[in-house]
Amino acid sequence: MSMRNTFRRTAIHLALVAIFPVSGAWADDEVAELISPNVREVTVSLPFYTNVNPLYRQYDGVSHDGFNPNASVNIVNRSDDALWFKLNARNLGLRTQEMGVSYEKQGDWAIGLQYDQIPRYSPYDVRTAVGGVGSNTITQPNIANTAAAASNPNLYDVTLKTERDITTLTASKFITKDVRLGFSFKNEDKTGIRMDGVRGVAGTGVANLYSGFLFAPEPIDQNHKQFEAMVDYVGKNYQLTAGYYGSFLSTKYKSLGIVGGTNTATVNATLSPISLSPDNSMQQFYVNGAYNFSPDTRGNLKFAYSEAQQDDAYLTGQPTLAGIGSNLAGKVQTTELYSSVTSRVTRDLKLLASWRYEDRRDKTPVVTFYSSGVTNNPESHVANWGKVEADYRLGAGYSLTAGADYTNKSSLQWERHKVTETTTRAAIRKTMSETVNGTLSVSHAERTGSEWISATTLPQFPVYMADRTRNKFRAMVDWAVTESLNLQAAYEAYFDDYRRSTYGLDSGQGQVASLDGNYLLNDNWKLNAWYSKQVGESKQFMRGQYCTSAVPTCATRPAAVPWNANLTLNSDQIGFGVTGKYQVFDLGAHYLFSQDRNKQEMSALPSGAHPGIGVLPDTKYTQSSLRLNGIYPVSKATKVRLDYIYDVRKMDDYTWANWVYADGTRVYVKPEQTVQVIGLSLTHAF
Repeated sequence: MSMRNTFRRTAIHLALVAIFPVSGAWADDEVAELISPNVREVTVSLPFYTNVNPLYRQYDGVSHDGFNPNASVNIVNRSDDALWFKLNARNLGLRTQEMGVSYEKQGDWAIGLQYDQIPRYSPYDVRTAVGGVGSNTITQPNIANTAAAASNPNLYDVTLKTERDITTLTASKFITKDVRLGFSFKNEDKTGIRMDGVRGVAGTGVANLYSGFLFAPEPIDQNHKQFEAMVDYVGKNYQLTAGYYGSFLSTKYKSLGIVGGTNTATVNATLSPISLSPDNSMQQFYVNGAYNFSPDTRGNLKFAYSEAQQDDAYLTGQPTLAGIGSNLAGKVQTTELYSSVTSRVTRDLKLLASWRYEDRRDKTPVVTFYSSGVTNNPESHVANWGKVEADYRLGAGYSLTAGADYTNKSSLQWERHKVTETTTRAAIRKTMSETVNGTLSVSHAERTGSEWISATTLPQFPVYMADRTRNKFRAMVDWAVTESLNLQAAYEAYFDDYRRSTYGLDSGQGQVASLDGNYLLNDNWKLNAWYSKQVGESKQFMRGQYCTSAVPTCATRPAAVPWNANLTLNSDQIGFGVTGKYQVFDLGAHYLFSQDRNKQEMSALPSGAHPGIGVLPDTKYTQSSLRLNGIYPVSKATKVRLDYIYDVRKMDDYTWANWVYADGTRVYVKPEQTVQVIGLSLTHAF
């Protein structure tokens, strides 16, 4: 809720004062204030929350209703000898607080320190009797999964969340006027609990939709360190950057153990302990350069080599074969090369050409882990991306752009050794018009590849390798209807057609349309409004079994049969706002409405299928939010701000409507959640 102190008179007012000097001292103060970058202000906020619902609190850091006081500080100071000091802190007192301080000699050296907190709360309410949640050993409850489990007195609320504490240190120094050294270090600690589950022994628990699944929340306690060091050289004709980047992840918990209780839902012995994220690292060396061949032609060249490793020890007590070593010995080496040339051939013609090459070599040894013949699956690949583009100025404000993009990827581990995609595109632009400016573009892409590596035709091709034709269309226009009214409209659509797959995606399409408008009522008041609609649809041919009896007591399943599935996604957003000034008050009002709906349809199921099969309810998420604010300048240096927020969110998602784990853990999402916030802020500039 912090706003910079801007209680300053306009340049026109200063000009009038200069012509008709009422007070020379006042005029000098105003001029000095306008040209000075110095800022010193503190904001204290006192928001009051009527409720803190799971959907609202996901990222705002507020975990309880009532008052949640916080403060912000903004200080900028520049001395006469070009020394800059900056201090910025936001949301002090909340879990989303940010603090940064920097000190630098302009054109010589700089040092900075930044601290950030990023929380993420789960949008679900969870009640469980599982013990040890948050540790790496959890215990199933001693109660059978029956109707009585819902009233188990041992059930308690669990807050699933993660928190990240990030500290970043940066420093730089000019060795000469052309050479600069830079360094950064980032340390991130991530802790919390993430919702997860594990399959129990088949047939355990009361027969329900989720029978056999046990609540097994994942404990998170990780540290991620990142280092980067670089040297920059900037000359008259060429620029060069060379550097090193390192990423190192270490985890406290390597596995999650599950101790069975005396209930009817017990964990499968082969699934405990469960492996969690292992330690890993990645180091990269890179060189980037650019050369100006002439004032109109410039070339770029980038090279990078990286190596990622994962050699954390295997879990003890797992049934593995002899001779596989003590760890995965994972190693992936990647070489990347990028080059580009841009040139203004004539006054009206510009050309661009670029090429990117990537060679990824997975050096992880292939070993057999179980007597059943299960092995790891390393993947190496080589990829090339190319682009050529020409831009020609036609005159009268029109420009034409035409280009082609080329992608080729190959891997001996893929079901298809080579995949190639070529895209051609064209766009025409209208600019430098006083009333209407716009762009119209079209593109066509064809993806094909080598023969599929299989003794027989694959029943379902992987989507990212399957043959596909994609057509895209985009249009944007900016129209200054009058001096007071301005409109912007945009439309974008793509249409996909997949071929040759017996099963899998058949076609897909997506469309996005938006309209924005701004209207200036007078010198003090203005309106804005916008609307956006997104539509996505995919059609696929599938194959699988179906039930001949009621769910969840389905017992009879015939052989797999083909069926169809259509997925439709619709999203609508609308918003409008008004801002203005009434006497000394700055006022604002904004409203947002958003709705996302997912619709799933299944068809072509045999007549013997149970009537409930193929009928999936729609899922819908809706948000309505009203925000009001007003600012009153108590004095030239002090102002008071009042905010009001009314937020309503609705989630209609059948997948979480009656979720019950086999151990009795219940997951619930309140269908409608309302939050009101009243915030009072005081800002003072020193």
